[in-house]
Amino acid sequence: MKTIDKNIRIGIRALMVALCASLFSCSDFFDPSQDLVQEKEDHYNSLDKVRRATIGAYAKLQDLVESLVVMGDLRSELMTVTYNYDAHLEEIDLHKISDDNPYADPRPFYDVILNCNDLLTNIERSYADPQMTENKQQAFKAEIRTLRAWVYFQMIQRYKTVPVLKEAVDGHFPDYQPREYNMVDMVNWLIKETEWAMEQPFLDWKLFDKDGKEVSQPWRLTRINRRALLGELYLSSGNYQKAADLFYDCIIVDGGGADELRLKCSEPTGRSKWKDLWKAVTLDDHASSLGHLTAVPFDKSKHQTNNLLSLFSNATVNKYLLKPTARSVANWEGQELKGTTFLNRDIYRGFGASYSVFNQDTIVMKYLTGKSTYRDDAVYPIYRAADLHLLYAEAINRAGKPEVALEVINESLEGSPETAGIRGRVSLQPLDLLDLRDKYPHLSSDIEIVEMALLEERALEFAFEGRRWNDLVRFATRAGKPEWLAETVAQKYKGIDDKKADELRSKLMTPSNWKLEIQTENSDN
Repeated sequence: MKTIDKNIRIGIRALMVALCASLFSCSDFFDPSQDLVQEKEDHYNSLDKVRRATIGAYAKLQDLVESLVVMGDLRSELMTVTYNYDAHLEEIDLHKISDDNPYADPRPFYDVILNCNDLLTNIERSYADPQMTENKQQAFKAEIRTLRAWVYFQMIQRYKTVPVLKEAVDGHFPDYQPREYNMVDMVNWLIKETEWAMEQPFLDWKLFDKDGKEVSQPWRLTRINRRALLGELYLSSGNYQKAADLFYDCIIVDGGGADELRLKCSEPTGRSKWKDLWKAVTLDDHASSLGHLTAVPFDKSKHQTNNLLSLFSNATVNKYLLKPTARSVANWEGQELKGTTFLNRDIYRGFGASYSVFNQDTIVMKYLTGKSTYRDDAVYPIYRAADLHLLYAEAINRAGKPEVALEVINESLEGSPETAGIRGRVSLQPLDLLDLRDKYPHLSSDIEIVEMALLEERALEFAFEGRRWNDLVRFATRAGKPEWLAETVAQKYKGIDDKKADELRSKLMTPSNWKLEIQTENSDN
């Protein structure tokens, strides 16, 4: 198989044939008593079946998690390969991705999308059930269009253009060439989709066991939040004040109010609480309910496997293929703990929390509990409290208020007495604007200076969660400074393999090398 730098080949026709057979055939996800495998003609003829189909579409997010983390962090300066050789991972590490690399495969994204399209096209059948009111049906449509929009948004951040499928498939495929959207077209369309969803009712149903007791449903913390997604879309389009308003509402409104603890990044956040963010998501779990807005759970008791554990763990039963870079470790080691003069270390998010060392190997700790054994139940966070705060800070900074952004990083969020700040809730010294000006003398404005501080804080907060590459692309594109990205990524090999560092820097100075290409069966070779 030849090696290419930017192309991932799929056949749209073959893709639809293969995925059509898989619609809603996922294993049990949130509720093992639910039969999510249904006959085609019976998929949507009742409210209960529409509900199952919606949960089934969300269940397929599990298949995206490994790719999101690997492609999101391995292309950045925070993660690299171990001594256990894997060709596909090394390609990603060096930005030389072959056309058969499974981590860059777009088909799992389309698997979710086609499930969404099938439900949206056929949901009218549910009117046969008197329980399916117009209000409930609109709520389901909004839910599934929001999920589809989130998936397409992940794709357009990875690929230069994305073939957009909006309709259901039924096994009969004429010659079909979907329209390909670039970043601008995709974001504009997704804004319209999500704005429509914002105007619709929200799903609000409850499940009860045979004794009439309400069942705690992880699904209720797995649904894509409309405000958060629309905020990200506005941020991408440059509508910074609208983005800031939406992120603020996520924190306050979706968090239950200004005086509530949920989503407020309250202090103190010790290492034990930090680790709890990666435990199984339940409404009853204090850390989950306070820290997560949207998360994808994995539960081995229901035969759900999180392959991240095998990639990161150096236990003999696992592969240990990926590890933190020296640069990512240095990020945490360079922080100053508040009130302490002899310790320079982010002890809450750093050693023993985000990473650790076992048997002389540096390992990722975010999906680990205890001393050396990975959890049976792991969580992948899509939106959590710190993300909302830092996205708000990013948006409000670009809206012309860098001082407000710095306050959010350090210690407070206006209108919320419970918020301690991103650094404050992990007992780190606050960042000072005068010091930052000295640190970045080459930057021309406080907005750019605070933006660099935000980029560094996101590395401390979200390492190994798959966000880093998109962060680097977003910040460098907005500033018009490809050297921000190129220099940052090259640092993973600086002083270790200077030839690789130079090759990475040279390649990544060209923004057209930042995204992959999806080549359809009708594309030119």
